[in-house]
Amino acid sequence: MTKTPRLLLAPLLLALAAAPGQASAAPKDAPQPSLSVSLTGSAKEAFASAEILLNNSDFPRALAKYRQAYELSKDPRLLFNMAVCERNLKHYASMQALLARYEQEAGASMPKDDRADVDNALAAIRNLVGALRLTASEDGAYVSIDGQPSGTTPLAHPIVVDLGPHVVTVSKAGFTSVVTPVVVQGGSEQPVSSKLIPILHVAQLVVSAEDGATILVDGKTIAKGRFDGQVASGRHEVQVTEPGKIAYRSQVELRDDEMRSMQVTLENEKHQGTLLWPWIAGGGAVVAGAIVGGYFLFKSPQETHAPLVGTLGAVRFTSARAVR
Repeated sequence: MTKTPRLLLAPLLLALAAAPGQASAAPKDAPQPSLSVSLTGSAKEAFASAEILLNNSDFPRALAKYRQAYELSKDPRLLFNMAVCERNLKHYASMQALLARYEQEAGASMPKDDRADVDNALAAIRNLVGALRLTASEDGAYVSIDGQPSGTTPLAHPIVVDLGPHVVTVSKAGFTSVVTPVVVQGGSEQPVSSKLIPILHVAQLVVSAEDGATILVDGKTIAKGRFDGQVASGRHEVQVTEPGKIAYRSQVELRDDEMRSMQVTLENEKHQGTLLWPWIAGGGAVVAGAIVGGYFLFKSPQETHAPLVGTLGAVRFTSARAVR
């Protein structure tokens, strides 16, 4: 391929900014058909569209078309064309990655002149990019830089980014996301550490009772008299007990971060003897009635004319009458 002359100022960047046709031409020391000749079918159509877009300085769409052509053909030379687009978009970290891939994928088939150009380009942008060496307290966390996916922890290699400010986000289900703003210095590596904190599904429960009362939640004793603390969100059974008092029991449904207060006043138990006395007194009255009734039933009419004054059991007698 016949390359266009390199300008002296920043040879790498200016080389990439040269006319798009040069990237697809074959090196003179390695006779190789140009991309416009070697590509076929849909890959060739995508490449032709990319060339038009690049000539019109529509770099984002040109990049997309070059990428499409690469995915269809896997020709590593298209990585160089993609790097040209990234350079014009001032995405130097992406440009660096593409040039490094070009070297790796082309391998020994890359012409010496191309290899020299790529090496010079990588050297020229060394101070335009930096690296973030990220560590996280949890494996399997998703990492994004400025909203773009950048891998899953643990990361095998530092993340290369353009110099300047960035936002690193590390997230994992069940944990609070960690957002870290960083300012990257060109040509340096910067550590970023993210400690993920588990999301606690808890609520605040306050139970107030008498000092001697025992407070239980889900059958477990948690306090005496008063409890003020966190419990897991969801349904719970609250009990309050105290000797000589009627136990309190209730089901509560607690939402995340909710605060629920309960004021419990226990009632005294009724003494068993107190409950039995009315029955005994009533029973005594029934017995008394049977005896008195029987007495008048078997007595002669003459003996029944005088009223009987008095009580039996709960009824108090004021006088007694002799039986003949």
